[in-house]
Amino acid sequence: MSDVQLVQRLDELVGELQCRMESGRTSRPVLEQAISDVRGLLERLGPRDPKSDRRRRTMTGSFPLQEGQRKAVRAALLAGVAPGQVAKHFGLSLAVVRKVLADAA
Repeated sequence: MSDVQLVQRLDELVGELQCRMESGRTSRPVLEQAISDVRGLLERLGPRDPKSDRRRRTMTGSFPLQEGQRKAVRAALLAGVAPGQVAKHFGLSLAVVRKVLADAA
């Protein structure tokens, strides 16, 4: 599949998601979770502006963790890796790593 075809399909998918989310009056937890997961992935894949990343980190403390990241951090901690090393490896603050550790307990 070419890049152009991929972009066309992505555009169709986004349009369909938007249509379903706006037209439905009931909660759609499956779609909402999928959108949340994809949002984080697309933000990581998109072009980066180092200044905006730094600004966003300072405003929020750190980037919000996706479920997959949370599981990876938890697995590393359970494997015996020191919290400081986990924080450094994943680019997180020690406070975020400790919060994941506390949530796992």
